[in-house]
Amino acid sequence: MSTHAPHSQTSLLKNVLIITPLSLIGRAGTLLIYVVLANWFGDPAEMDFIYYYWGIAVFLIDLLSAASAYSVLVPLLAEARAKGETEAQRCVQSIFSQYIILMPGLCCLLVSVSWTVSQLFLPNAGLPSATTIGIVCGFLCFSIIAAVRWMLKAILDTYQAFHLPVIVQGLRAILVIGVMYLCKPFLSWFSIPLALIIGELFQLLLLFRRCCTILNLSVLHLKLNWQTTPYTTQFLRQCLLMMGAAISDGLNPVVDRGMASALGTSSVSKLDYALRLCAIPETLTGVTLPVLLSHWAKISSPNPQATKDLKIGRESEFPPTGTQLQRSVWQSVVVLLILMVPFLIGFYFFRVDIVTLLYGHGELSEAGQSHIASLLGIYLLGMLPRLISRLLIRAHLARQAHPTVVTATLIRLILNPFLNWFFMQYWGLEGIAGSTALLSYPILVYIAFMFWRRR
Repeated sequence: MSTHAPHSQTSLLKNVLIITPLSLIGRAGTLLIYVVLANWFGDPAEMDFIYYYWGIAVFLIDLLSAASAYSVLVPLLAEARAKGETEAQRCVQSIFSQYIILMPGLCCLLVSVSWTVSQLFLPNAGLPSATTIGIVCGFLCFSIIAAVRWMLKAILDTYQAFHLPVIVQGLRAILVIGVMYLCKPFLSWFSIPLALIIGELFQLLLLFRRCCTILNLSVLHLKLNWQTTPYTTQFLRQCLLMMGAAISDGLNPVVDRGMASALGTSSVSKLDYALRLCAIPETLTGVTLPVLLSHWAKISSPNPQATKDLKIGRESEFPPTGTQLQRSVWQSVVVLLILMVPFLIGFYFFRVDIVTLLYGHGELSEAGQSHIASLLGIYLLGMLPRLISRLLIRAHLARQAHPTVVTATLIRLILNPFLNWFFMQYWGLEGIAGSTALLSYPILVYIAFMFWRRR
């Protein structure tokens, strides 16, 4: 009996136990940035403008990397690495060179389109023209830098070098808050995108150096070229599918913010502050998702020895990858339920105290805090199915079953605006949160059914 499977499970458990506390520190730093913003800036019309374009920047990062290129590159590079390190180098060189050529231009185009469309329903909140342009251009630069950083993170996660990305993420929060503190008296609102840009540059430089060391490559090896390879063809084809999913999924918060802007000043800010607190339970499970994707991509890659045994008609000593993957995913879902159900119940009942503790020491009014707590409670009602769905999506990505992910996000994209509009008629801003929570349940049913029906 082979020790391959037990060793794989041991490696997964070890990485989860080591990376989870480090990642939680980094994610806590990200939450701290929002706490600082709430206490230093409050929720005026200018912050609605900031959060709206920050949301567009996050959408572009997901579209170009976090929810597309990252998810495609990890299993693709794992498959190339199984053939040898030279093949892994060739994969990274061909993909990275074309990505750097295409991504900035596409990002500029999408920001221009977003700017044009957003002017129809979200004006610049009375900001001076120079400040408005500076903020939008600042978030554009932030999007481009963060998109490249996610590609570097994909390389490190494939090699299971998880430590550096999570450490620099925690240090980044300190840097961002420090820059904001120093620049706020002089640059006012523009200090926010400037601080985010500096934080991303800090991460980018450190991750790039580490990637070059792991791959034994230099900057000269990553020269730009348009030459097509089987890796670039497969990468671009799968990226287009995942970009469809990213568009469908990423447009939902943009649509929510746009529709919320019709409900009056501070509506967009309150949604964002509530969503930042929802990120706490998402973070507790989300820190393990890169580890799980890397692990599941590895066990989903064809095993050379098993393939050889199959060709000669001999039973392999390794268990089928599909069975091994399903077992690992099921175990992960059970662990998630055991850990998160009590946490979410406690989080729901103490949500008012949590909002007061984090947001109640600055410019945010008591009425604003109460409204945020109400929104948070509604979002939490749909949090458990959302957490399980995020877990199962990584399993689909490890199998490179991208159409399933795209379909799930399209369902949400089509239904969300209609539910928003209907619920807003009766419950206002709470109706938008209710639409998000309600849609989490049918999405989970679809994703789970598609995963377990495939053998």
